[in-house]
Amino acid sequence: MNGSMRWRSAIAAVVALFAGPQLGCGGASATTTAAAAPRTSARAPAADDAWATMSWEDRHRAMTFLVHPNMARLFQRFQGKRYPDLTCRTCHGADAESVAYTMPRALPPLDPRHLPAPSDGGARGRTAKFMLEEVTPQMADLLGVAPYDAKTGRGFGCFNCHPRSGDEAKAAR
Repeated sequence: MNGSMRWRSAIAAVVALFAGPQLGCGGASATTTAAAAPRTSARAPAADDAWATMSWEDRHRAMTFLVHPNMARLFQRFQGKRYPDLTCRTCHGADAESVAYTMPRALPPLDPRHLPAPSDGGARGRTAKFMLEEVTPQMADLLGVAPYDAKTGRGFGCFNCHPRSGDEAKAAR
């Protein structure tokens, strides 16, 4: 775990101590949901992948106190809304608890052969620019993982959150 992630985890632990589990996604307590969830990632963690080495409880704290509030504000600003409306279910789906918050899950699927680009016109281009320049780098930073590197095909990118077109049926299981 890098220094930044340790610092964030320490703050999240202090907040969790005082706020209690009632602030977690979906209203279920961390202990109730954790029993049904895997404790670590199924994939082998990279040396610099703090997320993959975290327990389910640490991931839950990071999502609740780091990722969710930061992403909610980011999307609130982008959408020009007075209040944020991002919830756990926005990304993890209506059945988030029963699938242990698996990702990719509920977001619109993307076709890897025709990804949106900042050069696309209108809302599609504006959204692509926002996702590439703001959302993806901030998510990678918050999760303590490397951003996507096109040369190596590794790192945090679009398909960590969005299913690939054609994979929606697999994600719904």
